[in-house]
Parts: sequence; C-alpha cells; structure tokens
Amino acid sequence: MFPTRTGILLFSAAALAGPFYTVDGYSVVQNVVSELGAQNTKNSFVMVAGFLALGLGIAVDGIRKFQWLALPFIAFGVFMALAGLFAHKPLAPNVLFSEAMHAAHSALASLAGASVTVGLVWYAVRARGAWRRGIAFFLGALCVVLPLGMLAAPPYQGLIQRAMYLLVFAWLWACYPGLHTANPSFKRTATGAAGEIS
Repeated sequence: MFPTRTGILLFSAAALAGPFYTVDGYSVVQNVVSELGAQNTKNSFVMVAGFLALGLGIAVDGIRKFQWLALPFIAFGVFMALAGLFAHKPLAPNVLFSEAMHAAHSALASLAGASVTVGLVWYAVRARGAWRRGIAFFLGALCVVLPLGMLAAPPYQGLIQRAMYLLVFAWLWACYPGLHTANPSFKRTATGAAGEIS
C-alpha cells in the first residue's frame, strides 16, 4: 500500500504544480496531465517521474500482495509507467516531436484506462456488500463516460481528466492492494499456488 500511496502523492504533486514549471499557456482546465511530461517540453521530467512513481507503485503493490483480482490494476500501473516514458506531443507549437512516440503514448494511455475500468468492474462483481459494489460499478462507468466527455468538450478536458484521476486515486488509496474481496479463493494460497476461481 505504501508504494501505491507514495505514487499517488508524487503524481498528484507533479500534476498540481504543473502550471508553475511548464511552458507558458498551460491550463489545468483545458490541458491534460500528459502535456506536462510532453516531448521537448520545459521540465517535463517532473511529470515523467510522477507517471513512473504512480505506475511502478501500483504494479509493485499488486505483485507483492498478489491476487488474481489485482491483475488489471497491475496492468494499469505498467501502462501508466510506460505512458510516461513514451511522451505526449508538446503543447507549444512549432516544436519538433516524434509522431510514433506520441501514438505510443496515446495507445498506452488508452490501455491504462481500459485496464482500470476492467479492474473496477471485476472488483464490483466480486466484492462483498452493496455499497462497495455500487461504488466500484459507478467508478467503472465514469472511466468510460468521462473520457468521452473529454472528447466532446476539449476546452474542459483537463478539468474532466483531473476529476477522473481524483476519484480513481481516492478508491485506490482506500481499497488497493487489499481489495477487500468477497471470495477468498480469488487470493493466492499460502504456498503461492493460484487458488481456484469459484
């Protein structure tokens, strides 16, 4: 849990401080977090470090306290870390950048979004208690609806993305990597062999 929470704090700090260290004209309302770590962008290493801390923290926690239900979240962490390494195109105009790297970033970010959505829905199906199930289903739905909202309203995409991150991070902080699942057979056995899925 410590690596995940540390990663959330570092990623959030880098994102919140972004307007103070990146290029002029960056807006938290309009611009996405990835543009802070973009190619050939001033102080981009700060946000790249945030992506790596978040992604690796989530992946390490999931592997260290492995259960099958954590697999989508481990994948989410790996894809987030890789998305930080394969950088977004720059916000500033007339700056050279690699289209291939930007395309890889977009693909990895989409895979990260799909992974965390699958993880939340899978958790909702397996969790004990209507409250836990309801929150996880709701967040899984938001992970589909809010990115569509970003596409529909580009002037507010930065704000929408940050709202989504806030909600997902709050859930991860409270529930991951323990996951509080309903079915103990989803966890690994004491010998390290995978338990049966009933």
